[in-house]
Amino acid sequence: MKYVAPSAPLTIGGVLDNWLRLFRSSFATCWAIALIAAIVAAAVQLSATPRLPTPGEPTIQYYMQYWSALSAPAAFLSNIALWVITLVVYGALLSQQAALVRGEGTFPFADAVGKGLRRLPQMVLGFVLIVLIIMAVCVPAAIGGIMMFALHRSPLGMLLLSVGITITALLAIYLSLRLHLWMAVIFSENRGAAAALKRSWQLVKSHWWRVTGIAFVSGIVIWILSVAVGGIVGVVVGFMGVRGTTPELLIHRIQLIGAVGACARLLTMPLLTAVWLAIYHDLKLRREGSDLAERTEALSGN
Repeated sequence: MKYVAPSAPLTIGGVLDNWLRLFRSSFATCWAIALIAAIVAAAVQLSATPRLPTPGEPTIQYYMQYWSALSAPAAFLSNIALWVITLVVYGALLSQQAALVRGEGTFPFADAVGKGLRRLPQMVLGFVLIVLIIMAVCVPAAIGGIMMFALHRSPLGMLLLSVGITITALLAIYLSLRLHLWMAVIFSENRGAAAALKRSWQLVKSHWWRVTGIAFVSGIVIWILSVAVGGIVGVVVGFMGVRGTTPELLIHRIQLIGAVGACARLLTMPLLTAVWLAIYHDLKLRREGSDLAERTEALSGN
């Protein structure tokens, strides 16, 4: 059945239903694009060799060494490459799904990937701007909490530190959701990163709780799907005969589970881009309806 975008604002349940309809309608042209990210993620998982903790080794020391290994040049560069390719894939998926929302036909595989690649600089810039914005707002709150704790090394200081951490986390969540739709704006309205962030901020204004609810429900669905795929992968790996408790076999099992589990991206990535567009389209209709009502009221007043 051909996807038809809603022509009027929907309830939260309606937006979620529209999200799933957009996903189903676009999946035939999106799974091959998401496969690129899945293959690269699987390759990164197979190339990584996790170190198992030695008997008696403190847990904190193990994790510190583990994260240090992840920051090694080879691991760091491979993860950067995966992040860049993931951005290109998200761009290609958004190009396909945004075309459906506009009532147009989807693009050939190469054209969709090309559109994602051409928008890569703006997507990278958008992520940098988001990090800078969140840091500019949240770091002062965190520093304030730490300073209060340093000045009052007491239960009161600990309470002030906890308050500072809580405020920092809430500010980060608030800002993230106000800027949540910037990638959907880039591919729907052909805007640059800074303009897309501004547009997302305007669209979510007065609808923060609505966006939070939709993002929460969709996030739970995507998380459950990822966990289910991980469980299925674990069972499959067990049937493949990767058994035993020697360090070599345990490392091999971890690598294999991580690599095969990357196939979840075939579903989770198109689902994520579809929910961005579903929220964006609903808020756009609400914004346009509000603007039209204001213009009508102004004209009738004259």
